[in-house]
Amino acid sequence: MTSETVNFYNTTAKEYVADKETPNPRLPAFLERCKAKGRILELGTGGGVDAEAILKSGFVLDATDGSSELAAIAAQRLGQPVQTMLFNELDAVELYDGVYACAALTHAPRGDLGDVVERIHRALHENGVVWASFKVGTNEGTDAFGRYYNLLPQDELTAIWREAATWRILETETWLGSGYDRKPTQWAAITAIK
Repeated sequence: MTSETVNFYNTTAKEYVADKETPNPRLPAFLERCKAKGRILELGTGGGVDAEAILKSGFVLDATDGSSELAAIAAQRLGQPVQTMLFNELDAVELYDGVYACAALTHAPRGDLGDVVERIHRALHENGVVWASFKVGTNEGTDAFGRYYNLLPQDELTAIWREAATWRILETETWLGSGYDRKPTQWAAITAIK
């Protein structure tokens, strides 16, 4: 993530966390595809709402966030450490049964996204599952809050995932939702199985 994006989350962490108290409705479908009671890595845990749901579902969780302030808030909520980590710092090898990144990798610079996907692939066990959601668009840039977004069209996003690593299954879904800014937003998600 850019320093401006990290700075936004560090300086608005309490307000940002107050904005979300309901787990992602797409989380249960991801968890059903993961090995029961397996180990999951969450990239971009935010305030830990989805992380809490993952733990309550019986999984072992390593939660991370690029913002030290959000990581501290999530750690308090979860009662366990949350690592402050940027996507390009992921260096695990065949450690996880699932990787979950809700609205997180959309902050990875376009030029770095392939490397991040490769790192995620390397971090997964055979048959491991990843779910990652992105804002859809055509122009990378910053929003009104100064947060960077890679804003890729769905076909280009899928191509990056295909080129970065060998996936046994690669699926996409789209929906209209919103974000912190409350504006209508087109979202796409990748579900990939190693």
